[in-house]
Amino acid sequence: MMSAHTRLLVLCGFLIAALAASVSALVMSHDRPAATSAQQTHLLTTALAASTTGNTVTVVGVGNGTGTPNSAQLQFAVSATRPNVHDAVSAASTDVSRLLGALRGQGAQDKDIQTASIWVQTQTNCCPQVTTGYTASEGITVTVNHINNVTALTEAAVNAVGNDLQINGLNLYVADQSAMLKTARAAAMSDAAKKAQDYAQLSGHHVGGLVGVSEVISTGSGFACDQCGGKGSAGGGGFPVAAGQQTVTVTVAVTYDLAA
Repeated sequence: MMSAHTRLLVLCGFLIAALAASVSALVMSHDRPAATSAQQTHLLTTALAASTTGNTVTVVGVGNGTGTPNSAQLQFAVSATRPNVHDAVSAASTDVSRLLGALRGQGAQDKDIQTASIWVQTQTNCCPQVTTGYTASEGITVTVNHINNVTALTEAAVNAVGNDLQINGLNLYVADQSAMLKTARAAAMSDAAKKAQDYAQLSGHHVGGLVGVSEVISTGSGFACDQCGGKGSAGGGGFPVAAGQQTVTVTVAVTYDLAA
């Protein structure tokens, strides 16, 4: 028959064994997800490696999409030369106020009108170099949401400002290029596929699966005007505008597997 001291030692031994078993089970339960994760990573890597033959061909495809410009940006400026800076700035400010009033009168909204530049320049003659006056200038960019309004806007600007007006440029563009881009992308991918077929045949292979695609988009303007008409004159008419055509070009680099 065991003494009380012996029974106590046996009970402690059972408790220690049970605790050790629990710790082992806990460690095993934490180790399993890590092992599973590593196994999944290995399987994923194997799956990705199995998706390619190791032989690839990369080609460049080019496609175009076209559209008729329906919107425009006009670059106006006023420029006033006076004997001193104060008078030059004051005259230019008055011209700008008249220009903005004329643009708003033709339906241009404030969100479509933006100040593009402000500067004051000394005017001199030579020689010797002598200051003869000062020129103050402010540039205004106007977004025209309907291309048919360009002529009326230029006419209103000329009538409002007169000889202090400058028209420094006109850019026409297609406001929504999604249809043009869709056409250009389809043409670029078709071009790339044909080139890949050629290289596959030349190398004694067949085109396999698609590995990767990257693209570059460039847009050409349908019509541009630099220093259109120079300075305006009071009572003049507006410029007629030919919309022309705008082209968007998509260039894609496409990589294919080469199958035996």
